[in-house]
Amino acid sequence: MDALASTSVAPAVRPVSRETATHAALIEIFAALPLDLVEGRGARVFDSSGRVYWDFYGGHAVALVGHAHPAVSAAIAAQAARLTFYSNATTLAVRNEAAERLAAFAPEALQRVFFCNSGTEANEHALQIALRATGRRSIAALEGAFHGRTLLSVSATADARLHGLLSGLTTTCARLRANAIDDLALIDERVAAVIVEPIQSLAGVVELGAAYLPALRERCDAVGALLIYDEVQTGMGRLGRPLAAGAHGVTPDLVTLAKGIANGLPMGAVLMSPEVAATLKPGDLGSTFGGGPVACAALLAVLETLEREQLVQRAAMLGERMHERLVAGPVRDVLGRGCLIGLRLRGSAKALQTALLERGFIVGTSGAADVARLLPPLTLPAEAIEELRTALIDLGG
Repeated sequence: MDALASTSVAPAVRPVSRETATHAALIEIFAALPLDLVEGRGARVFDSSGRVYWDFYGGHAVALVGHAHPAVSAAIAAQAARLTFYSNATTLAVRNEAAERLAAFAPEALQRVFFCNSGTEANEHALQIALRATGRRSIAALEGAFHGRTLLSVSATADARLHGLLSGLTTTCARLRANAIDDLALIDERVAAVIVEPIQSLAGVVELGAAYLPALRERCDAVGALLIYDEVQTGMGRLGRPLAAGAHGVTPDLVTLAKGIANGLPMGAVLMSPEVAATLKPGDLGSTFGGGPVACAALLAVLETLEREQLVQRAAMLGERMHERLVAGPVRDVLGRGCLIGLRLRGSAKALQTALLERGFIVGTSGAADVARLLPPLTLPAEAIEELRTALIDLGG
């Protein structure tokens, strides 16, 4: 039997309405798809008119184990009925257990955990930790990087619009080209930390290579800089392994997590080595809502679901299937790993996104105009990939 076989019913596709409601109170700052979603089940979402779509985007990679997963929903409800929230002013057993289980999921060297609320907050804390630990004020990051919108994460983000707005407030950042080993010479004794996504998602699914990452680790060690992996998208099993950290024999000093960590509840985390944790004292970090009991219960349910349903292994198989089956129609190459996939196109990713939405598929675009992104739940059924292949063939080259 096909290891990816599923009894899920393929969605009935109806034309997409271009009419979208306007809401005077809500600032229209996001370039939203013309969808009014009301429900999700597994790898499918439903709009207010009853139309159903295969979700190959997962709400920016957040729906890790699928929409409304019964185990996660039950854990959230049960915890909310007992204790919805209390801050870090007290000890919570569910928080302690969540930290222990998350550390066990990570490489052995990353055994200390700080909880927060989002990816940008996790990156901000990780960079603050590095500045405090080294006494330095410069950082390094990649061209095309996106690490968030708070001050230090903006410093690492390669977005001229944000830098212009915050000119004079951000810290100095050396900008490196992905996989360019010669650029590692820019990392010197002024640099507190280098932050990288092991696969640059928004930049167009750019994977850092087996030669580059060990060389990056070696250079950081040589100059005393900390190495931070931003695994907000690559973590939690999405690449077909628990984390990218540890691949190619490279373990960073810190890892940041968010997105699917609690399958939809706002949550982030910073994992670090005991040596890095030892540089911190009470008051150095803070987060009112970080590690709240409901979010921690959701994280525990996610980790249990990943193990029980063997979803890390499934992500690897899904990635292989997408590489095999999705070079079709306008797709000339498939990038990435697991359930972080880029479709390199003979044309515009935005145009493909629109055309596929008409056919009942939600996909993402990227900073590369010719690369569409697929970030589906790890529970995606095999027939969804076959349905997408058929749609791509119908679109032609």
